Amino acid sequence: MKRLTLLAAALVMVLGMAVSASAAPEVSISGNLLINAIWESNWGFGKDRADHVGDKAMEIRQRADLYFTVTANENLKGVLGFRSVKSNWGQGGFELDGAGSGTRNTIDIRDAYIDYNWPGTDVNVKAGLYTVALPQAVGGASMIIAERAGAVMVSTPVTDNVSVLAGYTRLFDVDNNKKDNSDTDSNENTLGAGFDDAYADGWLLAVPLSFEGVSATPYFLYADYGKNFLHAASYDAEDASFEYDSDTDAHSYWVGTDFKMSIFDPFIVRADLAFGKTDVDDYDNAETSGWMFDAALDYTGFDFMTVTGYFVYTSGDDSDVKTDGGNSMPVLNSDWAVGSFFFGGGSITSDDINGGDIETGFWVLGLDLADIQSFADGLTHTVHVLYAKGTNDEKAANVSKTYGIGLTDQDSLWEVDFNTDYQIYDELTLYTQLGYINSDFDEDVWGKDVDDDAWKVATGVVYKF
Repeated sequence: MKRLTLLAAALVMVLGMAVSASAAPEVSISGNLLINAIWESNWGFGKDRADHVGDKAMEIRQRADLYFTVTANENLKGVLGFRSVKSNWGQGGFELDGAGSGTRNTIDIRDAYIDYNWPGTDVNVKAGLYTVALPQAVGGASMIIAERAGAVMVSTPVTDNVSVLAGYTRLFDVDNNKKDNSDTDSNENTLGAGFDDAYADGWLLAVPLSFEGVSATPYFLYADYGKNFLHAASYDAEDASFEYDSDTDAHSYWVGTDFKMSIFDPFIVRADLAFGKTDVDDYDNAETSGWMFDAALDYTGFDFMTVTGYFVYTSGDDSDVKTDGGNSMPVLNSDWAVGSFFFGGGSITSDDINGGDIETGFWVLGLDLADIQSFADGLTHTVHVLYAKGTNDEKAANVSKTYGIGLTDQDSLWEVDFNTDYQIYDELTLYTQLGYINSDFDEDVWGKDVDDDAWKVATGVVYKF
């Protein structure tokens, strides 16, 4: 009888394990719906009509995100996320039927990845499409890269205080099968004629360090653009065609770290330091190398707001940029911003000028008053005040820097923002953003009839679920 009892108990345990193993995974749904209206004035900083293209009295924009997280167990999950194309009311499916071009709003895959721990270990593997970003303590996101790409990242703790992360990402891959520009292949790519199998691969190594009151993540990123990323073209008069040199190679690397120290709480110190370089064979004027540094001091001792002062510096291009290359740090795809207007940083959507797509070569001194508790429950305000000036030589204007985005050492600007959030429900937030820029772009440098003042008023509502 005792043996039978033990056998029965063992069968129950086996059956329980089988049921557990075949149990349906847990599915969770999250996302948001966002609608906002924007009134903008002089975002192109110019009196010419070309600088005002896109300026309208008011636009209303809408976007939606939908995410599915499928969790098999504590060691395995998959994430699938969709985002609708950001559309203006009156366009792209948001107009009266028949009034527009007939283009409908579309939904794209935004994230699609597998996240799992190797069995019996603390080694984590994340593979698929997701945000690839270097660590950044100031500015909200990396100045070098913070964008979705196909990647495989493997991380593991070494000690309680030290971890290691290594990964590979394919930033883009264009298979055009084009040997020269006489090929009439309709699969033209944005890089132009003559590009055959252009690609960019990135390899990342980072070492997260975390000690009591101090943390940092030193990193190294190497990117290889492949022999067909740039071509040297020569004209063959006899055949009346261009011939392309496919031996031109290009690569970049970045080394840097973020830093955070809270030992002296309520004072918190944050900082970043990075250097980057791009080399291009046979194209000396396409090479560039430069660095950036920032530091911020937060004071969290008030129970009604957080005060932050910060300084940012990025190296700029010299006068010989056209012939000898640049001295500004190369950028892959930035989502970095301070303030919420000129550099980016708008909390709604498309309610800032550059959207984080910056051109380096500037220094910034700023002050933030964040999360100011107002008179009503759930009502908070944030104030940004900053001064920016360029570090690029004036001869870099219209060569490596774009008017209204890049700044030379003859250009500067003041920015003041007043933003308000009202938490209607835990999941529903009403936003309002007011921004003003007083710029001083040099007309002699840019050859433009400049207009200094820019404004924005934005308001919107976001439902997060």
